[in-house]
Amino acid sequence: MDNPRSKIVIDDNDEDISLLKVLAATSSKAAPLTDRQLKEVEAQSETLGFKRRENRKRSPYIIQKNIKIRVGMDELLGEIGKAIGSKSDQETFDIAISKLVESIGSVRLSSMLEELSKR
Repeated sequence: MDNPRSKIVIDDNDEDISLLKVLAATSSKAAPLTDRQLKEVEAQSETLGFKRRENRKRSPYIIQKNIKIRVGMDELLGEIGKAIGSKSDQETFDIAISKLVESIGSVRLSSMLEELSKR
């Protein structure tokens, strides 16, 4: 069971290795690519199957609120979403909150909701 590990020796000399020397030797500052070179690289990449990503519109639903719901409510939320034609549970929840605020008739809550919708 006695298996002593051997010492790793990088250099026969016991000199300290300067980190600055290592960084200077490994880092090279290449000239930035020209527009023509970038287009050539992009064209070659597309032939290999790599495509430029399109910028997606960010979702306004970025805050996660974990709530407990009754058994079956998740399916009900999905069915309501299908019935009203919403794309996600977040959108269904958004529509439900706005309709609830309308039914209450509170001016303050309506103004808060309008302010949030502008973002």
